[in-house]
Amino acid sequence: MKLENKLSKNALKQIKDRGISEKDILSSSPIDLSSDGEYVKGYIFFTKEKLGVMIMHLPGDYIKLFKGVREADEFILDEPENYEITLYDLSKMEHIRLENYIGTNIMTSDYEGVPVKIAVFTNKYLEMMNLFVRRLRTYVKEGKIPVEEVKEEKKEENPKKKNKRSIFGRTLKYFLRYKAQICALILTYSITAVMGIAWPYLTGKVLFDKVIGKDDAYLSDFGLGGKYLLALGIVALAMLGCRLIVGLSRYMQIFVMAKVSSSAVRDIKSDVFDNMSKLSLNFFVNKETGGLMTRVLSDSEKVREFFVDGLPMIFVHSITIVVTFVVMYRLNWKMALIACILLPLLVVMTVKLRPGLWMLAGKRHRAEKAVTGKANDNLTGARVVKAFGQEKAEIERFIHPNHNLRDAEINIVRLRNRFTILYNLIQEISSIWIWIVGVFFVLKTHSIELGVLITFVGYVMQLNEPMNFFSWVFRMWSDSINSAERLFEIIDAIPDIQEKENPTRLESPKGEIVLNDVTFGYQVGRPVLKNINLKIREGEMLGIVGRSGAGKSTLVNLISRLYDVNEGSILIDGNDVKDLALSDLRRNVAMVSQDTYIFMGSVAKNIAYGNENASRAEIIRAAKLASAHEFISRLPDGYDTVISAAGKDLSGGEKQRISIARAILANPKILILDEATASVDTETEKAIQNSLKYLVKGRTTLSIAHRLSTLRDADRLIVIDGGRIVEEGTEEELMANTDGIFHNLLELQNKSLALNTNF
Repeated sequence: MKLENKLSKNALKQIKDRGISEKDILSSSPIDLSSDGEYVKGYIFFTKEKLGVMIMHLPGDYIKLFKGVREADEFILDEPENYEITLYDLSKMEHIRLENYIGTNIMTSDYEGVPVKIAVFTNKYLEMMNLFVRRLRTYVKEGKIPVEEVKEEKKEENPKKKNKRSIFGRTLKYFLRYKAQICALILTYSITAVMGIAWPYLTGKVLFDKVIGKDDAYLSDFGLGGKYLLALGIVALAMLGCRLIVGLSRYMQIFVMAKVSSSAVRDIKSDVFDNMSKLSLNFFVNKETGGLMTRVLSDSEKVREFFVDGLPMIFVHSITIVVTFVVMYRLNWKMALIACILLPLLVVMTVKLRPGLWMLAGKRHRAEKAVTGKANDNLTGARVVKAFGQEKAEIERFIHPNHNLRDAEINIVRLRNRFTILYNLIQEISSIWIWIVGVFFVLKTHSIELGVLITFVGYVMQLNEPMNFFSWVFRMWSDSINSAERLFEIIDAIPDIQEKENPTRLESPKGEIVLNDVTFGYQVGRPVLKNINLKIREGEMLGIVGRSGAGKSTLVNLISRLYDVNEGSILIDGNDVKDLALSDLRRNVAMVSQDTYIFMGSVAKNIAYGNENASRAEIIRAAKLASAHEFISRLPDGYDTVISAAGKDLSGGEKQRISIARAILANPKILILDEATASVDTETEKAIQNSLKYLVKGRTTLSIAHRLSTLRDADRLIVIDGGRIVEEGTEEELMANTDGIFHNLLELQNKSLALNTNF
């Protein structure tokens, strides 16, 4: 029985008592965890008005299966208990999202303004839940399910088979975009196949039986009766022509395949990168850089390998095999049957060994990702490794994932060799068998001629190439579909931060910011900010103070909408940030973070990153305001000096000043300084502070600083502690509160400075 994205009969029977029938269900998905993390059996579904969650607690001796023969009927037949059913009104649900962890995933939503954990499930149902959430979000927003989704549901089949077919179809579309080149490939493949089939017939039956055997009746049909030398010359020229045509066809194949493969892989990488750039910050926080690089680079290459070198040849070799056997059958049906008697054995072998290749391909990818991730960590953190003398320790840590990759490769080669050895064995047996039986027919029965025997042997030998091809093409297929599946996971990923269909434009921003009862946490049930109420006036400079981990950076991340609030709202000029066009929001809110990043390229391009149309004069002006012009002028090529990746040629203070210049040139209405002067010395800090006095005029500025002296020009200060605003006012007002956090922090810093001065 097939495991479908539908409820079982028992589940349908139970929800019928709640007034819900099968035809009312618009979409559903299995789930397998309770909110306490226990394995359960369950479903989640939604109708036009309700979202339903069904949970069945399992007996203590129940065996949970993740793979195996019972996977298909696990949720259909085996239901030992009744379901607990929870229904939610769709009209009261907002901000539906999926939170992904290592082996567990949680679907959450704001229900009547309160964050609620809706469903919990393992990675086994992640793909189905991604589809379910996508449908649910679309339905809540637009009141309908996408047409293509409805069509897919009507054709619902076994998830594994359907998944592989859909991935194959989606990937194939990238190559079918280039129809003219594909037609040229088909033509060249067809020519090569025809020449391949003609060659044994020409060198066997025609050459030996008709020309060398001096068959006057045959040669007379071509006007060559008795002209044996001329016929021999024509046959030789025909053989030479076959080879030339095959050579030219293969040259064209290589040329066209290179163009098609490069273009298709470029399109796949572009789609992956385009969607990756739209994904929310949370996606990158939870993913290893090495793993993402493996997907974009290595996986796309594996996709190319099969769809260019494998798929076309499947059709060519299949047609070659069929036509070859037809020709052999017409020459001598008895010999043809003898030649293909072992063919069913090859089919059985292929069916038996293919699932193992699929599983090993997945293991190899995970091992490759671990190696890439480890190498990326070491290259990125090379300075720290050297500083602490951990080279040997890092080498030791690299050994284990590297050995796992080696073992995965060996296992694939071992299984592939089983294919190759068995295929080659059958080929050799077939060749020897044809020779033995053929010689017997020629010498004893005289039922076939020598030329026919040579033709048969030629065809059997020619079948070696297609047979060898089919011995390893399934490894290519497994690698390719595995890789394509991982690429489509990124392409299909849903960003947490989404722009509404008709967003509000922020044409003439003023810079007023209002936070109403804002609560936010990176994990469900663990809020970082709690009930924040704050109004920042137009053009005001607000200083934000607090201990490490208090929630300062989180607060400004919410204002720039790198994350969405769990509760409450954030307004800019009276507009909820969720309603604003993301392009307007990004253009009018600029951030200078304590974690600066410098891209590989010239200094000028780095400064103009947020305003690519800026003139050289504007770039220099921004650099002067950020106190960066002096050190840039000392560089070998000034503003045209090319900086290496991550700005390794620059000091921390220099990178920070370029980052500040970048924000100045962007000319935002709201400027966020998150420890903007943390990496500069006291002299540079004073210069930047003087520049900031001019910069903040006419702008709303939020400045986070541990060094409280940098906030003396702030119009107002707030102190965040434990996720709440505990103090608010001017510096004088906060200093007057001798028991306050700000007073204590400033006293500690003054004492620290005094100690440093004494030393």
